Amino acid sequence: MIERKSDRTFYIINYLILAVIGLATLYPFINILAVSLSNPGQVAAGNVTLFPKEFTDVAYQQVINNPRFWNALKISIFVTIVGTIISVSIVALAAYPASKKELPFRTPLMLFFIIVMLFSGGIVPNFILVRAIGLYNTRMALVLPSALQVYHMLLIKNYLETLPVELEESAKIDGATNIQILTKILIPLSLPVLASVSLFTAVIYWNNYFNALLYVSNTNLQPLPYYVYQLIQYYSAPIIDNPELAAKLDKNTIQAATIIASTIPILLVYPFLQRYFVKGIVVGSVKG
Repeated sequence: MIERKSDRTFYIINYLILAVIGLATLYPFINILAVSLSNPGQVAAGNVTLFPKEFTDVAYQQVINNPRFWNALKISIFVTIVGTIISVSIVALAAYPASKKELPFRTPLMLFFIIVMLFSGGIVPNFILVRAIGLYNTRMALVLPSALQVYHMLLIKNYLETLPVELEESAKIDGATNIQILTKILIPLSLPVLASVSLFTAVIYWNNYFNALLYVSNTNLQPLPYYVYQLIQYYSAPIIDNPELAAKLDKNTIQAATIIASTIPILLVYPFLQRYFVKGIVVGSVKG
């Protein structure tokens, strides 16, 4: 196929636009990384942009020596893993019957889910509910309020509707139950969309500080995003026994180092799910 000049121009313009968008997206992250590795004096003078000035890792030393950081990290890992398992299980179990046209009251049920997705009950009713059922100041208060993600359920539902009906019919002829069909046939075939939804859910839980703000007052139960939020909003210089180290510390460099350290775990997960990511979203978001 002969490439026309107009097509070549179109591709060049597209690549330029995507390159600009990519640089604009990466710049804040690169800038924060440079700040975290720079001398505080250079940061205060506004000399740090894309590259560190007077390289130092003193901010990271302070971050990794802070027991609150490690405790918050453990809470976030627990919330992310448990929350992702519970949330994906719930939305998958809801998506399976919702994908069947013969489901009684299917249209009203889907309308109910969409209303729930678009309109929230509000912060105060949610807070009252969490306290009433005994979840306040517990780890599960960081998990259960965000467990039902209707958009993720719709993605899985649409994906299941693209699978051949003959697979289920032949399995039923062989005596398979609905649970066996779901676990042994449909779930293995749905790995792309399930991996994508799992990644989305994990990111939601990992970045969620608002649940901790509402439902947790115990500092030992506060996750990493809430710790970073407090560090940025209400920073106070930590007490250091070493005067030489204390002189090197700075609010901006410690904040930047904590932000970078908090993003590393979730970034490490992405490469393992990348091969499923695009396929799962494209197939799960388009019916037919």
